[in-house]
Amino acid sequence: MTTIIVPMNPHDLADVLHYEGFDVDYDTGEVSSESTGMSNDILIVLAALNKLEIKRDLDGNPTYFVPHLDVCDMQTYCEAFPDDVSCKLYDV
Repeated sequence: MTTIIVPMNPHDLADVLHYEGFDVDYDTGEVSSESTGMSNDILIVLAALNKLEIKRDLDGNPTYFVPHLDVCDMQTYCEAFPDDVSCKLYDV
């Protein structure tokens, strides 16, 4: 039996973070834990793995964003990123 490991696309990452209790703004891609009081440790790790982008707010504090979350569905995502492994398994 062959196992295919597919990296998480931005939509799945945002969904998993949301289900784990993080606030996810699906319009901007911003991820935060302000309203939940959760630790940002996992966000720091994801940023170090280049799965999240870091920007600074007006006070200089880091804010975290899921890159390319503005692409609204898998078909549009795969048209923009056809070489993504998950798109090779997706029938566009």
